[in-house]
Amino acid sequence: MIPALTFVARHLLFIICAMVVGCILWTFSYVVLLAAAVIGNQGLGGPLSFPAGILAVVSSFIFLGGGIFAPACAIGSICCAMLKLPRLAAIPFVCAAALLLSYLLYWAYIEQVTTHPMPSAWIVLKNSALFLSAPLGIYWWLTEGPGALFDAFRRWFRVRRSAIF
Repeated sequence: MIPALTFVARHLLFIICAMVVGCILWTFSYVVLLAAAVIGNQGLGGPLSFPAGILAVVSSFIFLGGGIFAPACAIGSICCAMLKLPRLAAIPFVCAAALLLSYLLYWAYIEQVTTHPMPSAWIVLKNSALFLSAPLGIYWWLTEGPGALFDAFRRWFRVRRSAIF
């Protein structure tokens, strides 16, 4: 029970911190763009552009972090625990789970929200792999990477210690 709670707390905390950083970056970018518009004597834009940007940042972090990345990391952790693999071995499981989850979320979006036909699975998976692999890798290494490296070192030390004695 405790490892599951620490997993949930770690991912929830990371998603919230990433959201705050994203909102700060959007605020800084908005102020710079606003200053450039004033200095260049350009139009200032609509009054809803700042809240729309904040909403876009928050919703994208909730969707990606809570809908794809955290569940994919959970699936990878469960697979490694069931197969008694080191935590570093979760990377392929996490990637496969993220691709599957992104495909399912895309399918649900196409079926429930739009009237467009569903593109082929190959196109959806290719685009997910192309655009989600780097953010997923960064997410995994920041949330699970330190524990996985510690686990790998502990296993390596245990093997070396048993070989010596």
